Amino acid sequence: ESYWDGVAGWSGADGVRAPVIAPGDSFIARLTLPRAGTFMYHTHLNDNLQLGSGLYGAIVVLEPGERFDPAHDHVYVAGWNGTSGRDLLVNGDSAGPTLRLRVGERHRLRFVSIGLANRPLFVLTRDSLPVRWRPLAKDGQDLPPSRAVPGPARVALAAGEIADMEFVPEQRGQYQLAAVWLGVPFWRQRIIVVPAP
Repeated sequence: ESYWDGVAGWSGADGVRAPVIAPGDSFIARLTLPRAGTFMYHTHLNDNLQLGSGLYGAIVVLEPGERFDPAHDHVYVAGWNGTSGRDLLVNGDSAGPTLRLRVGERHRLRFVSIGLANRPLFVLTRDSLPVRWRPLAKDGQDLPPSRAVPGPARVALAAGEIADMEFVPEQRGQYQLAAVWLGVPFWRQRIIVVPAP
């Protein structure tokens, strides 16, 4: 289905080519997705300029009948801020809004890395110590039970990689989710966990 890929002048279908999308115009892509999961979209033309300008994002595909719940499903997309590749942002910012969670609630954290030459490390801590989470999926594919094993809450992602994690806070208190590159945090989100009702 490469016609819907958005690459101007390209197609896997005989005699049909994807159109050039003019400034201010639009293109509707129709995709048949083989499974639910976390995916991404991004530019294929003038990558440095367009990725540096924010032409990328996450696509969350749910099973039929499921509904996206932003209170328990959180999407984080790390990408460039400008064309240098030196400055990174998550969801277009250097800080995320404060999250308020409850002890025992299940949360899905969907991490996407789209920077061309960066490998951000996402780390979730409480009192500066990593907590635990459970890997759920990698690059849009659910992990087998043998790999979905709880471990330290840290994941490094190369360009184009995606990882879904499950976090169930076990204690109340102050937590921090940070994105780090070359040992320096470039994005932070404060998380406050309160007792279950």
